[in-house]
Amino acid sequence: MGKFNNKISAEFHPPRKWILERLLSYKNDDIDNKALEAVGVGGKENEIRCTKGFVTDLASVPRAIWWLIAPWDIARAAIIHDLLYKTIRVYRANGGNDKKVICAAKKAADKVFLMAMKDAEPSVPKWKIYSAYYAVVLFGRWSIIPRKED
Repeated sequence: MGKFNNKISAEFHPPRKWILERLLSYKNDDIDNKALEAVGVGGKENEIRCTKGFVTDLASVPRAIWWLIAPWDIARAAIIHDLLYKTIRVYRANGGNDKKVICAAKKAADKVFLMAMKDAEPSVPKWKIYSAYYAVVLFGRWSIIPRKED
């Protein structure tokens, strides 16, 4: 079982950015450190750390379905996941093109997202957890393509 260090403290910057005002971390002994370290996620203590100043969009949920799953329903897990995907994008932008490494890192990042949603307090309903998880498994491949702002 994993644990977050804190609740989110972030400032909204329209139209879709949030900037963390303090550290947000997630720790779980089941994190696949080997796959994540290969793309540059440091730390061997099974902890993912989003530092103060990290920019996120919370969860990339299309506005049309916010009535079903809103970004704040899964926000802490989504912020941790955003950091992991950003790290994969940076790895790729810096010439990392080993498809096995990229695939393993994406799979590990998606698993962290799943575990973090399960460990969230207040708890997230299972149907929301698995809907969000399978959405990133299916559609997340476009989110690990390098971007100009990375």
